[in-house]
Amino acid sequence: MSQALRDEDRIVIPRRKVGESIKARPCLGNHASQLEKVRERSFSRYEKAYRDLSKV
Repeated sequence: MSQALRDEDRIVIPRRKVGESIKARPCLGNHASQLEKVRERSFSRYEKAYRDLSKV
């Protein structure tokens, strides 16, 4: 039941075996829309920090 309620916007980090090296995998989709989504999330989470840094 909890599987059906899982949030799909989270990062998926697959488990790996001991000694297995990490391999890059391509990210499919529109790069511009992905960047826009990341910027929106980042700004909503860290708005105060960004405003403080902009004053420096």
